[in-house]
Amino acid sequence: MIRSADGSLLAAYPLRVGETFSVRYIHSVQKTPVLEVFRLDFREGIELRETVYTDFGAGLPYLLEGNEVFESGGGKFRIYGIGRHLPDIVFRVGRFADYRLLFRERDIPFTQFEEPGKPLRFTGEKGPYIFSFFY
Repeated sequence: MIRSADGSLLAAYPLRVGETFSVRYIHSVQKTPVLEVFRLDFREGIELRETVYTDFGAGLPYLLEGNEVFESGGGKFRIYGIGRHLPDIVFRVGRFADYRLLFRERDIPFTQFEEPGKPLRFTGEKGPYIFSFFY
């Protein structure tokens, strides 16, 4: 579910157990693309699984924790095996960052949900499947 700052529902997308979705944006300092891959876990919230980026710099990950793995190749850097669980995720719709939701071959700009500068709260909620047909 994607909710506005006041909690109203902006969009709902059905995900299967174990299915992933991604958020892609342009990093504010490096001005390079970043891809974060998440998986919905109804028991523990939203799990950050991996991060992919094309440049090192301020605000980009470089230290590994636990079982995380760093990989480079093809002009990209990837950290996977992150396994960080979050109850929800709040993104602020970027003015220049071009935040986009990616899943199942869909590429949806955050500006479709809210205007730049406004927060969007992503949650993993069980809801009536019928909602998914309206968003």
